[in-house]
Amino acid sequence: MDQIPPAASVQMSVSRLLHTVQAEDYEAACALGRELLPRLSVETDPGTAWLVQDAVCSAAHQADDYEFMNSVATQLLHSAALLARPDLQVVALCKASTAQRCLGQLEPALALAHQAREESINFPVDSPLRVKVYQVLIAALVESGNFQDAWALHSLLDNCLHLIADTHEQGKAYWTLGNLAFLVDQLPLGLHYHDRAAVLLSPAKDMLLWARFNRASTELRLQAGLLDSATRDCLRRAETAFELIDAGDLDRMGLRLTQSRLAALSGEPEAGLKLLEDFTADYAGSGEHLVPLYQWWAELLTSLGREALAAKKLQYVARWTPESTGEQGIGQ
Repeated sequence: MDQIPPAASVQMSVSRLLHTVQAEDYEAACALGRELLPRLSVETDPGTAWLVQDAVCSAAHQADDYEFMNSVATQLLHSAALLARPDLQVVALCKASTAQRCLGQLEPALALAHQAREESINFPVDSPLRVKVYQVLIAALVESGNFQDAWALHSLLDNCLHLIADTHEQGKAYWTLGNLAFLVDQLPLGLHYHDRAAVLLSPAKDMLLWARFNRASTELRLQAGLLDSATRDCLRRAETAFELIDAGDLDRMGLRLTQSRLAALSGEPEAGLKLLEDFTADYAGSGEHLVPLYQWWAELLTSLGREALAAKKLQYVARWTPESTGEQGIGQ
C-alpha cells in the first residue's frame, strides 16, 4: 500500500483539526494541535500554518489551557509577520494578551493589548477588529486594577458593536461592558448592558458561556446589593445550565460562591456557610482555585463576629496568593 505523502498527511490532519474545533471538542482539538503543530515545517504555506495555529489557540482558550494558548499565540505572531498582514498581527496580539492575562501575567498582557490598539489605529472605522481590540484592552486594564482607564474606553467599544454581524459575539461584548459598569459603580448601565447580553447570547451556541454569564451577572448584582427576582432568575438560569454540562473546578467553585452569597444576603448566613463547608469537604481540585471562595468565606465569618475562624480562611488565601487578589471577572 502506497504511503500518504507528508504534505497530504498534514492536510488531512488540518481538516480533522478544523472539524474537531467546529464540533466544539476543544480538549480533542488541543491534543490534535499538539501532534500537528510540530509537523508544520518551514516549507508549510504560512496561510495554512496560520489557520492551524489560530484554530488551536482558540481551542486552548476554550479548554482553559492557557499555557498552551500562550505558546501558540507566539507562533501566530510569527505567521502574521510572514504573511505581512497587519490585521492578523492584531489578532495575534489580542490572543497573546488574553493568554497572558489568563495566566495572571498582567503587565505583559497590558503591554500586548496597548500594542494591538496602536497597530489598529489606521484600520478602517468599520473594521470589526476594533471591537476585539477594545475588549482585550478593557479586560487587561480591569485585571490590572485600572478601572477608570478601562471605563474611559467603554463608549468607544459601545459605539462600534454594530460592526459585529454575529449577535452572539455582540452579546459577549455587552457582557464585558456590563461587568465594567458594575465595577465602576455605574449600576443602571451595568444592568442595561447585561440585559442586552442576556438577549444576544445564545445558550444553544455555547451553553458553558451562557452558564458563566448568568453566574457572573448574578454575582455582580449581589455585590451591588440587588436581591430582586431578576437576580434570583439569573442564578436559576446559571444553575440549570451548569446541570447540563461538565463544569470544571473554577466554574463549580464560582457557582457555589454565588449561591452562598445569595443565601447570606437573603438573611440565611448559616445556610451560606454550610454551602461552603459542603463544597470544600468534597473538593479534590487545585487549592488555588478556591481562593475567591475562601475570601468570601472569611468575609461572611467576619460579618458574623467569628474573627478567629475568618483569620484561618485568610491564612488559606495567603498561602496560595502572596499578593491575594479578588475575582474581577470581565468576560471572555
